[in-house]
Amino acid sequence: MTRLLTAAVLVPLTWYLCKRAPFPAFLVAALVVVALASWEAYGLLQTRGSRPFRSLGVLLCLATAWGFAAKPAALTPLAALSAAAVLVPVGVLWRRDDPAAMLDAAVTTVAPVLFVGFTLGHCVGLRAVAGEDGSDLLMLLLVCVALADAAAYYVGTAFGRHPLAPKVSPKKSWEGAAGGLAGSVAGSMLAHFWFFQRLSVPHALAIAAAVWAAGIVGDLAESAWKRAAGVKDSSALLPGHGGMLDRIDGLLVAGPVLYYYWRAFLAA
Repeated sequence: MTRLLTAAVLVPLTWYLCKRAPFPAFLVAALVVVALASWEAYGLLQTRGSRPFRSLGVLLCLATAWGFAAKPAALTPLAALSAAAVLVPVGVLWRRDDPAAMLDAAVTTVAPVLFVGFTLGHCVGLRAVAGEDGSDLLMLLLVCVALADAAAYYVGTAFGRHPLAPKVSPKKSWEGAAGGLAGSVAGSMLAHFWFFQRLSVPHALAIAAAVWAAGIVGDLAESAWKRAAGVKDSSALLPGHGGMLDRIDGLLVAGPVLYYYWRAFLAA
């Protein structure tokens, strides 16, 4: 029940921010999500004994994600990543005493910048596409990922027999993955017939398959982080859903996949 109540709040809020809200309002909300998810990612690393520069890392995650929408053009994701390449080595040389600690701090500070800030920035990049294409692309992504996740959960619970990745996430099954593909296809068809009618059926189906596969990779990657940290959820922020990172893990790879699919095949 708690899970459903949380979803009842998040679903309409997400729809409004992604589809109807002015871009600055969406950007603020997206950066809040990036900040929370990256903070949790650093928390997982700290739980397993690492000592990243957490505050600096969150700021770099925010700068990287913001770079997908920022103007002027000099403020790009590449600029933020370049800043990370300078600031992190300076920080480890200044604040860590031995080479092993330096290496650990450098790697664990940069990892969430790439795993969270850079990947989620592609969702900002989708919403920043001019006209209705931006909001429609982002909604297409969210609908496919959400329905794939829901279908995988219910099909896997009812029929799951063959583990998908037992060392990382023992409860996920191939049967659930197949259900997730059906859910993603249903999401793309819903988008085609409802709010994204100019998206052709072949493209909708190709996107559904690509987003489904990418969503599984993102989900399993986040599960690996949690398993390495020995925790079930990234946090208890969202009642019944775990943490913010748990909620957006399917977007971590799916967002970039759709972004570059759009650039390669759909952008004018």
